Amino acid sequence: MNISLGKVASKIGLIIILIILISPVLLTTKAATTPGEIPTAQDIGLPASPIQDVDELVGTIANIVTYVYIIFFVITILFIILAAFNYLTAGGDTEKIKNAHKQLIYASIAIVIALISIGAITIIENFLKTGN
Repeated sequence: MNISLGKVASKIGLIIILIILISPVLLTTKAATTPGEIPTAQDIGLPASPIQDVDELVGTIANIVTYVYIIFFVITILFIILAAFNYLTAGGDTEKIKNAHKQLIYASIAIVIALISIGAITIIENFLKTGN
């Protein structure tokens, strides 16, 4: 009996995907609901949402945006250091200098995205509170 490792891995992967796809259906059948009724989190065995109003939602989004902001600035610093290293080690090679120049452009784009993410908090808050 000659079974290849690839076939076994693909069958195991297929089984895992099927379990992932079927598990939400099995969880929702746990709640006794009538057709057309949307079950609450407690009905299907989940804890209640910690977000109860718009201010808590905006606070959660602000926390996420803060993390994104920090990640983009860390990546930007790494890109700038890498670009500086490439400039220093280029030795007159125009291809390495072009590559370092592109890295500085990417770093500046990351800075712009990080700064826009700060403004996104205010935009999202105004959108959620006024509905416009």
